[in-house]
Amino acid sequence: MPITDMLPPMILPDDTARTRKSDPLTSHQAADSNNVSDSQMWVLRCFDKRRQLAAFEIESALAGFFSSSRVRTALTELQEQGRVRIVDGSLKRTPAGRNARVWTVTS
Repeated sequence: MPITDMLPPMILPDDTARTRKSDPLTSHQAADSNNVSDSQMWVLRCFDKRRQLAAFEIESALAGFFSSSRVRTALTELQEQGRVRIVDGSLKRTPAGRNARVWTVTS
């Protein structure tokens, strides 16, 4: 197997998520329906009213527009871009009673 087949797919700015050639058609259709830049923009807009949010709060606000997985991925992408960060030492309780990290936009 070539090394390139073992690497994760790249997602470029304003690009849709990629799939492996071996993935089923439904995975390709799901990847084509992903809008990376839109999801990132909407995640950032969630911080307009509240400066600190947990992922579950953003997921709730964007439910029906983006999957929870897309929201969490967008947070990680934005963190890698330096646009959001985790608030040190700050946690919120999820509806299930677990601790969740708190995010904020960077200055």
